[in-house]
Amino acid sequence: MSLYALPLKDPAAEPLAPAEFLRSAQGLSPEAARDFLAANPGYLARGIRPGPAKALDEAAGRAGFPALLVAEEDLPAVPRPLPAARVSPREGGFEAALPGTSVFVPYDSIRVLCAWAWDAAAVPDTAEALKPELAARLAALAGLKPPPPPSPAKDTFFRADIVADAPEASRIVLRPETLDFSPLAPARSYSSLANFRLLLDALSAPAFAAVKGPFLPAFLASRPLAGLKAASEEAADAGLSRLILLGRSGK
Repeated sequence: MSLYALPLKDPAAEPLAPAEFLRSAQGLSPEAARDFLAANPGYLARGIRPGPAKALDEAAGRAGFPALLVAEEDLPAVPRPLPAARVSPREGGFEAALPGTSVFVPYDSIRVLCAWAWDAAAVPDTAEALKPELAARLAALAGLKPPPPPSPAKDTFFRADIVADAPEASRIVLRPETLDFSPLAPARSYSSLANFRLLLDALSAPAFAAVKGPFLPAFLASRPLAGLKAASEEAADAGLSRLILLGRSGK
C-alpha cells in the first residue's frame, strides 16, 4: 500500500503558516507542528496512509491550505548537484562555471530558482578544533577532571538551487562561501552574503516563469528570515522536491 505526502499547492506558501491548522488537525503540540514544518518545508504530511491523507487533504482545503495528494514514490528525486564556482549573467541567460566545464543556461529553461537557509554546527578552523583536546591533555597532566566539551557553535548556511531543462535537466547549486563574485564588478562588495543577494536578484527577474518558493523573495527584499529557515540541508532537499513537482505540474 502506498503512503502519501501532502505538498501545498502554493509555491510561495510560508513554511510555518499552517502550524496552527496542523496542530489542531493532527493533535500536535505547537512545537511539534513547527518542527515538522521546518523539517518538511511546504508539506502538511509525509508518509501517511491513504485514508488519513485524504481526510487531511480535505480539511486543509477547507482551512485555506490547498494541497496535492501525492504518493511518496511519485515525489521527484532531487537531481545531482552541480556546484558552480562562478555565475555570469548574460543576455538571455547565464554562464555557469562548473567542475571541468562551463555551461550556458537560458532563463526561459529555468523551472525552479529558489534559495534556502538553515542553522548547523559551524566547522571550526584547525586551531579552534585543537583547543578542547589540548585543554583535556593539560587537565590530565595536572590530575584534574577534564573540562566538559564545549557546545558546538552554530552558523547559518545559505544555498540556492537552479533547476533547468537546459542543459539536460541540470541542477546548479550556488553557495555564497564558494562563489567567485567577480562578474558583479563594480557592484561587488566585501560581503559574500550581499554579493549573493545581488547575484540572485540579477538571475531572478529574467527567470520570471520559474517556481521560486517563499525564501528567495524575502531574502532579496532583506525581510526577516527566521520563520523561513529549513531545519537542515536535508529539509531543504525535501522542499526542493516539492518545488520541482510544482514546476512540472504547473500548479
